[in-house]
Amino acid sequence: MRVYIGCSGFFYKDWVGGFYPPLLKREDYIRFYSQYFQVVEINSSFYNFPNRGTVKSMLSRSSSLRFAFKAHRTFTHHRSYTQEDVKKFLHALEPTLEEDRFIALLFQFPERFGYGEENLRHIKKLSEDFKGIQKVIEVRSKSFKKVDFYQFLEELGFSLVNTDAPKGKGFLVGPWIGIGAINYIRLHGRDPEKPYDYLYSLDELKKIKEKVRRLGERDTYIFFNNTVRAQAVLNALQLKLLFGIRVEVPKNLQSSLREREWE
Repeated sequence: MRVYIGCSGFFYKDWVGGFYPPLLKREDYIRFYSQYFQVVEINSSFYNFPNRGTVKSMLSRSSSLRFAFKAHRTFTHHRSYTQEDVKKFLHALEPTLEEDRFIALLFQFPERFGYGEENLRHIKKLSEDFKGIQKVIEVRSKSFKKVDFYQFLEELGFSLVNTDAPKGKGFLVGPWIGIGAINYIRLHGRDPEKPYDYLYSLDELKKIKEKVRRLGERDTYIFFNNTVRAQAVLNALQLKLLFGIRVEVPKNLQSSLREREWE
């Protein structure tokens, strides 16, 4: 199992001081980030269609960083897209494909999107419209916890996103099953009152590591989405160390790494 660990996004103001040096220019954030991580998940593409020039700029400022992109909400939440939308979105991502630095396109559906014929048809349509690129899907409704759905995804060429998140009434956590060509894991934190504001303990990270190990021998991508106050950075670095991946820890995070059980 080849494991790649990173964060969901890299452009956060509250990472300054905790991760980014205070005087670092914004255009250098990605260069600094890529000194510690090989992969990043771009979430801004969910809110605004990515710009091809911006994508090329990110590539030029990071020599080997690889990118996953979150599909725009018109494909997953509004579900009213056109073929021109597909072409526009893929055109922007094309430079990452040309440089072999594209990981996957993430389709993250809301909890209200449940298992049913209409929604399965929509997923099938996405598989056809985005044919030829690596695709992963995160469904948040427990109604999708079905063997039939997992087989459906395999047939369409999707990989299933496994998640760690607060255990709500209808929110699907896990399901910790390896489906598709790659393993893709998103870690959102566990506090239902403060989304994305959570610091995993070393004990929790060790248990997550064992869950990841059981997913099977696929290339594995793990992204921390507990991005408040750079907690994702700290946890991502800790998990890299737990997996035996050498990493230099920034001095301003050293004091947070008090438990060094991996040494």
